[in-house]
Amino acid sequence: MELINILLTALLLLLLRKLVWCLRWLWCYYHGKETPEPISFLPRRSGETFAGHIQRADDEED
Repeated sequence: MELINILLTALLLLLLRKLVWCLRWLWCYYHGKETPEPISFLPRRSGETFAGHIQRADDEED
């Protein structure tokens, strides 16, 4: 039971980290400031997937 609590706590912290980044990104985007570098759900992974989604969305608008 204790192991499950530790894993759930770690998952919660990862989700909170991503949520804070998303809110910061949205704030910067809507205020015309430079957006922060993409982060992945897991630390030490690249944000290339997110950058690809943003690029495709920009291409579709044009």
